[in-house]
Amino acid sequence: MKKRKVAVLFGGQSHEHPVSLMSVTSVLENMDEIYERYLVGITMDGRWYHYYGKEEKIINGDWEKDDNRDEVILSPNPFHHGFYNLTSGEIDRVDVIFPVLHGRNGEDGTIQGLCQLNGIPCVSCDMTASAIAMDKEFTHIIAESYGVPMARYLVLKKNSHPDYRTVFAEVEQKLGMPCYVKPSKEGSSFGAHKATDYFSFVTCCEDAFRYDDKILVEEFIAGTEVGCGVLGEDETGLMYEVVVETEMYGYAEKYDGYKTKIYVPSKNLTAEQTEEVRKLSLIVAKALGVNVMGRVDFFLSGSRLVFNEINLIPGFTSHSLYPAMFVAAGKSYRSLISELIEMVAHD
Repeated sequence: MKKRKVAVLFGGQSHEHPVSLMSVTSVLENMDEIYERYLVGITMDGRWYHYYGKEEKIINGDWEKDDNRDEVILSPNPFHHGFYNLTSGEIDRVDVIFPVLHGRNGEDGTIQGLCQLNGIPCVSCDMTASAIAMDKEFTHIIAESYGVPMARYLVLKKNSHPDYRTVFAEVEQKLGMPCYVKPSKEGSSFGAHKATDYFSFVTCCEDAFRYDDKILVEEFIAGTEVGCGVLGEDETGLMYEVVVETEMYGYAEKYDGYKTKIYVPSKNLTAEQTEEVRKLSLIVAKALGVNVMGRVDFFLSGSRLVFNEINLIPGFTSHSLYPAMFVAAGKSYRSLISELIEMVAHD
C-alpha cells in the first residue's frame, strides 16, 4: 500500500511561533513510520519552505539556517493537490495537511480556508469553526446561546471605545474588580492580564490592544482551571486540572512549568463535576462545529463551572494537556496522531 504523504506545517506568523516548534517536535517524534513526511516550515515573515534537513534543528529555529530547504507555495488549485516548489518548478503533491500551528494564521481559519480551496484534507476543523472559535467574543455569544455558563464580559474596540475613565466605571459596575483583560483573537495568554485598579486596567488594555484591535474585559473567576480534550465528534480524554501559585495561568506557567502543578486525571473534580465538564465540552464543541480536535477549558470556582475558551489546535509539546488527557485514558501519543490523520484522510 502506498504511504500517505503528510505535509506537517510548523512555525507560522504568530506570537506562538516558538510553541509551534516545540509542538511539532513532539508530533514528529510520535508520528508513525507508515506516513511519508513532507515538512513545511513557515518563518515569522511569512516565507514557506519545504524542509528536509535534520528534524532536531526545528525546536530551536536552526532549521532556518539550514540549506536543506526549498521555498514553496501552497497552491489553491485542487488539480495541484500540493505545493509549488519554487526551486524545482514542480508540484509536490501531498495527501493530508497537518497544521501544527498555533494562533493567528494557523488556527484561525486561514490555513483551513486554503485547504478548503485546494481540496487537501486538513487535520483541523473547517474554516468557519476555526475562525469563530479563535474569536473569544463570537465563542461567548454562541456558547451562551446553548446555555453554557460563561463569565460576564465587555468588548472594547481599539478605535471606538470611550475614554478609559468611562470604561472603567462601567467595568466596576457590571463586572466588579479585579477583572481579566485579554485580546479577542490570541492564544497562550499573550496580552492577557489581571487588572486590580484603574491604572493597571489602562496598562492591561493598552498591552492587549498591541495584539488585537478587539479585546475582552471579563469578570474575575477565582478557582482552578479544568478542562477536557475532544477527539472527533464525541470522544473525550480524561479531565485535567491546573493548580497555579501565581495570579493567572500565563505563558511561563503553561510552557515553563513556573509554579504550576498539572493533574491528569483531575485531582479535585467530583464524579458529578467530571461528567458535567465532559457534557459541557461536547456541547461547546458541537455548537462551534468542532469535529476533529479541541481542548475545552473551564474555571472551577467552588462548585461552579464556567467555560473559558476552546483551542482547536492545542499544544502538542511533550508536556501539553491535550495529548496527556488521551494518554491518561489509555491511548498512546503515537496512536492519537495516527487517528487524527486517518480521521480526515481520503482514500
